[in-house]
Amino acid sequence: MKIVKCPKCGKYLHKAPRCLFCGNTSGFQELPEEIIHKNIATDYAHVNYLVESKKFDEAMELSYAVIEWMPDLAEIFWLRLLAKNKCVSDAELILKGFDSVQDSDYCNALRFSKGEVRQVYSGIGDIVKLLRQSIKSELASHEIKKKSQTDILIIKKTFQGDIEERKNKLFGLWSDLEEIEQALYALEMDCRTLSREHIISLEQAAQDASLLKNQVYKLDECTAESLNSYQVKIGTILQQSEQAKAALMDIKNQHPWVKEHKELTTKRDKQVNLIATELKSLRDYEVTVNRTLTEIDRIEKSYKEAIIATDKYDFAKAFSLLESDITNMLLQSVGVDVSSLYNRYI
Repeated sequence: MKIVKCPKCGKYLHKAPRCLFCGNTSGFQELPEEIIHKNIATDYAHVNYLVESKKFDEAMELSYAVIEWMPDLAEIFWLRLLAKNKCVSDAELILKGFDSVQDSDYCNALRFSKGEVRQVYSGIGDIVKLLRQSIKSELASHEIKKKSQTDILIIKKTFQGDIEERKNKLFGLWSDLEEIEQALYALEMDCRTLSREHIISLEQAAQDASLLKNQVYKLDECTAESLNSYQVKIGTILQQSEQAKAALMDIKNQHPWVKEHKELTTKRDKQVNLIATELKSLRDYEVTVNRTLTEIDRIEKSYKEAIIATDKYDFAKAFSLLESDITNMLLQSVGVDVSSLYNRYI
């Protein structure tokens, strides 16, 4: 990979279609390349080609042959750093992130480089360190922003009052229902007392009719006098039952207590429906609260994972959570302009 100088910002970088610091696309000045041992010149060039072709495993494997002949060649360690992180350019490497303190290939690239080449390597390492801190700070504030976009603040503000109001309303509805049930019970007792006399009369008529039937069945013969006597008794029993029946029907159709009972029954059913509606509303509210709490847990988990990954110089998770304008702002804050690559890369 060739080192060039940008005529616009004056910074050194690996040759690319555009300057990753200022976005310039022309007039780059190439610096003299390091002389490569003739025995591995082809292999070295091929490692470059493999990295550019995204054949990263092959590039890593071939790099050992180059290191065997030139163990102090800084650029081969930089190519290994790119291949190991599945990147084809320094801009992609910045976006992905890498551990500029612990990574052995980066440390060797820095160790064996000098002059402008060293400036390129150390500069990118410094950018990644700064970007890491900026991302972690932004994730913390962005997490708060995402949480505030849920209903959690409204729930927190109104939850206690809502629960107290719903509880009082349910208790009030239940108390009203209990009063209606007590009124119904008292009315039913009065109705039973009122109709008891006629019910007893019907029962007595039924018993008399049964006794008369048994007497008739026991007769060997029935004289005209006996027939007339039984007919009189049956007539009396029928008259008694009809009178009792008529009295009960009159109570059922005309007595004011029956109308009051119907009104109370309708009122009770309405009250039951009100309680059922309120219970459904309470369950729906519970679902809303649980859904919001689940969303908060998901947000906290996602941002915690992103912060842990960022702390390990893995920026992919963080960039997936942050909007593109925020990410571009972060990149610009550390002095790089890779917005066009970012929009394709993420």
